[in-house]
Amino acid sequence: MRQRLPMEWALLGFLIEEPMHGYDLHQRVKEGLGRVWYMGRSNVYSGLKRLEDEGRVEATLEAQGGRPPRKVYEVTPKGEESFLTWVRAPVSSMQDMRVEFLAKLYFFHRLGLDRVGDLIGGQESACQKRIDRLERHAERREGQDFDRMVFDFRRRQIEAILDWLASCREVCEQWDGRPAEAR
Repeated sequence: MRQRLPMEWALLGFLIEEPMHGYDLHQRVKEGLGRVWYMGRSNVYSGLKRLEDEGRVEATLEAQGGRPPRKVYEVTPKGEESFLTWVRAPVSSMQDMRVEFLAKLYFFHRLGLDRVGDLIGGQESACQKRIDRLERHAERREGQDFDRMVFDFRRRQIEAILDWLASCREVCEQWDGRPAEAR
């Protein structure tokens, strides 16, 4: 099975709020997640097509007077269930922190999902495991200066992520279960 792109998860997250057509969905993504990544309109439509093919969204045609009808997309129960599974799981790669993890935090906030602390805790645990793996690898390569510098760089990046996650926890614990507009 093909790995789902963070963009497709984001589309599902927005459609959980309400059904909408592709153009409005593109605008919602741009306004809400534009600081995290760029998603072109063609990316939105190709993502919606994949999600529709997989049964995670359904489309209905909506008449527009004298213009051609447009598709309005709605998330299916299968799509909502898979989104909720994705949003509650920590990211596996430290590279995914910049886009995917931030998108997850965004949807916890926007949708008022509960247990954001579990996501942050799971991510902290994943970061610590990554540091432990790096340290075991570095011990086997003792005496190789360049390898030691690479290890030190990666370890410090992950420690910075852990520090950032601790500050996120303080902010995010105020969100639990309350949608963004209710705060």
